[in-house]
Amino acid sequence: MSSHLIKTLRRSAAISFALLLCTFLTLATDRAYAGPPESESARPQSLLLKLPSGITLNYFVQGDPKGVPIVLLHGAGDSWHSYDLVLPRLPEKCRVYAVTLRGHGWSDHPAEGFARTDFAADITAFLEQLNLRNVTLVGHSLGSFVAQQVAADDKGRIAKLVLIGSGPGILQDQARQEIQSVFSGIQDPVPYTFARDFQASTIYAPVPPAFFETLVNEALKAPASTWHGLGKSFQTQQAAPLDKIKIPTLIFWGDKDNFFKKADEELLVSKIVGSKLVVYPETGHALHWERPERFSTDLLNFIGGK
Repeated sequence: MSSHLIKTLRRSAAISFALLLCTFLTLATDRAYAGPPESESARPQSLLLKLPSGITLNYFVQGDPKGVPIVLLHGAGDSWHSYDLVLPRLPEKCRVYAVTLRGHGWSDHPAEGFARTDFAADITAFLEQLNLRNVTLVGHSLGSFVAQQVAADDKGRIAKLVLIGSGPGILQDQARQEIQSVFSGIQDPVPYTFARDFQASTIYAPVPPAFFETLVNEALKAPASTWHGLGKSFQTQQAAPLDKIKIPTLIFWGDKDNFFKKADEELLVSKIVGSKLVVYPETGHALHWERPERFSTDLLNFIGGK
């Protein structure tokens, strides 16, 4: 066999191997972005899901794939790690999804698209792509407003709604102006002192130091464009049509909340027919951080999965 033929065969084999490797990597990447079949694993996993819009969301999942589905949404500047103290307290018979919203954590960071309706469209697509039904949707702060919009627009996938540190849809004018002013002035890299002070402002009762450090690090992952977009959305957003929410709704509020007062909660309850307010004394805006054991128990009792 000639040396030229040998070289040709080697080159052909190398090309074939490269093509095979590329095909394998493509399939593996598609699988990672699509997420595993729901029957595949009950072990805790951090995964990626690429939505039809092109946005990729990072989410954490644990529990029985056939269990009661719970979807958790975090507040501004957080990620799925917002529920780190809650997740270990939820039984394996629940299938729990803690989703990182666009612009946060390891989810995509688009330059724009931070209106409540943008976030809600992502979560609706997430539910559809994983074909989740009979869902208990839980949202904290920003995530609660997203959850309100998702529930108002829902076509039958959401069974129950849980709102933490929420309000009737929009902030008071002074609060909106203050938030917009602070957020619009943030520049990359996001200052550590801003991330630290912002997260601390939501807490009244102490939280574990290591957990607080995680919260600060997660806030640092959100670029300036996310904070600018959030500030702008607070100025222009409209309240979700709360009268369209017809499912059982539980509203959690800490009486030391710096962002929402008792009057806000009473108005919210009046707008969602059949909703119930649970007040945590001596507790701030992020009550699932401050009282994770009580919150987990109350959540499970509401779901009926305890």
